[in-house]
Amino acid sequence: MTPKLWKRLAALGIAGLAAVLLATAAIAAVLSSTVLTDGSNVHLRVTRTVADGFDSGWHSHPGLVIVQVQEGSLQISQGSCTPKTINVGETYVEVPFVPARAVATGRAAWTTTFLVRYEDPLLSPTTSPCP
Repeated sequence: MTPKLWKRLAALGIAGLAAVLLATAAIAAVLSSTVLTDGSNVHLRVTRTVADGFDSGWHSHPGLVIVQVQEGSLQISQGSCTPKTINVGETYVEVPFVPARAVATGRAAWTTTFLVRYEDPLLSPTTSPCP
């Protein structure tokens, strides 16, 4: 075995050991992990909405929702009563089971991607968490 090959094998072994140690440290940092939903019953739906003035009302989703604005802007409230403005080209991810409200003043266009279980409704109306 040549010295050059020996150095390469040693470097490869050290890199492999470092990768294992890093992966072990990352796994050790996890305190808890629970699978809430798994399987082939996931419903993916992408809708495009164009509106001239819009108010979704307060609602929640049983799964992940991704909102992407193509025209105008949306003011989305979730987790607080202060809306966040989502402008053209921006994306907002709604947290499952947390009340949310989207409002557009004027013309707006956006896509909404829903990831929910087939048996769950896409959204459920809820009361405002704001005073």
